[in-house]
Formats: sequence, C-alpha cells, structure tokens
Amino acid sequence: MSRYSWFAAVLVAMLFWTASTDAVQAGDCCCPPPPVSTVLCVNPPCSCCSQNVTVCVPGCCAEAPTVCWRQGILGRQIGTYTWACCGHSVKVVVNRRGNVKVRG
Repeated sequence: MSRYSWFAAVLVAMLFWTASTDAVQAGDCCCPPPPVSTVLCVNPPCSCCSQNVTVCVPGCCAEAPTVCWRQGILGRQIGTYTWACCGHSVKVVVNRRGNVKVRG
C-alpha cells in the first residue's frame, strides 16, 4: 500500500468519525413529530357566519393560534393565524361570496 493511499484512507476514516459524532451531539438522531390536522373556526370580523377549515400544522404547534384580520383587494378579508410556539402561520382568505381559501 503506497503512502498516499494510506493517507487518503486515514483522512476518509477521520471525516466519517467526526461527521457521526457531530450528528449525535446535535441531536439529529430523532425525527420531528409528524404534521397534525387542526380545525380552525374562521369568523371574519365583518361577517355574521363562521366556517370550519381544516389545516395541517407541524406537530410541535401545541398552543392555540393568534389571529389577525385585514382587508384585501376586491372585498376580500385575510386572516393570518400564527402559532408563536413553533413559528408557523397560515393565511385564510374569505372572498365577498364567503368562499374560503387557505394559503401556506
């Protein structure tokens, strides 16, 4: 075995060893929880009716979301539901006819 081959084999072994110890130290051995379906009660401020909408959120979002409504173009109302605990947000758009679309 030549000196260069031996040096390359040692270098590759060292790289694999440091990569595996970094992964264990960083906690990469566990998978994040799977997404969870959540039902939101969409009740725009200028409407008398509410609708239930099902959205998928990360499994780490355990708290209730905060909602902030604003006016959009063409009479739309846009609600932003935010889960502060996990940094996830979903936009719900309600048009003039009451049709609901979920974004994000």
